[in-house]
Formats: sequence, structure tokens, C-alpha cells
Amino acid sequence: MADGNFEFSFHYSYWTLNVAKSLVENTVSSALESDLKDRFIKQIQQDYPSLTESGYNQQVVFDAPGNNIGFELRFYPGGRKGAFSLALGIEQTTMKVSFPQVSANLQMTDTSSGQMANFQGLAHGQFVIKPLSFHFNMRWELLPSKVISPYFGVGVGISTSGSFFDAKYEYAYNGILTLPDGSTRQYSQSDTKTLRQIKDDRLAEGKSFPLNFLPIVQLNFGLRARLSQMISLTADAGFFDGFLFRGGLAIRI
Repeated sequence: MADGNFEFSFHYSYWTLNVAKSLVENTVSSALESDLKDRFIKQIQQDYPSLTESGYNQQVVFDAPGNNIGFELRFYPGGRKGAFSLALGIEQTTMKVSFPQVSANLQMTDTSSGQMANFQGLAHGQFVIKPLSFHFNMRWELLPSKVISPYFGVGVGISTSGSFFDAKYEYAYNGILTLPDGSTRQYSQSDTKTLRQIKDDRLAEGKSFPLNFLPIVQLNFGLRARLSQMISLTADAGFFDGFLFRGGLAIRI
């Protein structure tokens, strides 16, 4: 401990899921298919209870941008030549999963006559969470005494309960139902809910809610550039319940 050094660092990051867009898009599309289709059917059947689903397909446009700022207090047990360090950090992150356009086609059958109806809808929405989280991580530098030093790190974090339940889900859709006789009827719906409201609704229905905070797994690879004995710049990329591209300033004392 007598030989150890402390370091303060600040960083800013770009957060996204778009790096794995095709994989995430398929997952989001599957979740939306269940949610949106059920909403379409429920609203239509209030007016036409004999109409039932006979087919459904949709096309989803997906985007997942975000950002992150944070502060870390890092300790190097081996001092200035040490390769290993431990850190405690505070992070404020904005994670957004949005679907700016969903085009849906719902085929329905009238059970009393066997005739077909069709619903064409357009929807959009997003889920936004802004977790304030606390982290512990470990880092190893490969060439700690050099001006340019590669490193990799691993860590975990948890968000506060309040910032987790303040996450917001919102959606809106409108569409036209074409009935078997050729007449049409327009439908629309929109809603905004926080995770807190969703949790309360589930508990009121006797259902459980699995989490009270957001767990975060961190894995990053980067480079440290030493500007002086005290000041360094860092740049890295990695995983943070999504993908991060980060730049930072570190001050060793």
C-alpha cells in the first residue's frame, strides 16, 4: 500500500446496440410481434368479436443509440510501474432502444362466415433507460512503463432502483381494417409507461416482476497514452450491457 498510487479519471462514451444490429433487431422484432399483434387484435375484437387471427407479418426499422459519462477512482498496488489496478466508479448512462417504424399486416378470419379481413398498421416507439450505476472493475496494462500501453479490463455494476424504475416505454400506432364487405375502419392507440407503472400493473394482476435494478457487465480493451508523469489519455471499446466506445482523461497522484 505504501508504494501504491491513486488515479482519478473522467470519461465520456458512445453507447449502442447497433454493432450487433441484425441479432438485436430479430430479438426486438419477436418481442414487438407478440406485443403489437395482441394490441391490434384486442382493439379490433372489441368491435368485431368474430374476427380471429389467421396470419401476421411485420417489418421493423431498429435503432439503439445512447451515451455515458463517468468517474473512477483507481488504485495501482504496484505503484507507477504496476500493471494491475482496481477501481470504483459511478456511471450515468442513457440507453435507448427505438423502432422508428414498424409496418404490420394482420390477416383475420370471420369465424361466423369464413370470410377474410385485413388490418394494415404503422407503429413506432422506444424504450429509454437512464441508469445511475455503481461499479467495481479490474484492469491489466500490458506495457505499464511505456508511453503507449494497451490494457484490458473486466467489471460489474448495479444501477440504483430509482433510475431503473424510471425507465420509460412508449408506443403509438394507427392502421386501417378492411372488412370482408370492403368497408374500412381506422384504429389508433398510444401509451407511455414507466417500468414502475408496469411493475405495479403486474403485481396488481398477481404476477411477479423479476428485477429491482439493472445489472451491468463490463469488458473493455483500450490504449493509454501518457502525456506526463501525472496525466494520461485513454481510449477503449468494449461491452457494457451493449457496446461502448470511450475516451477519457486520467490524473495519477
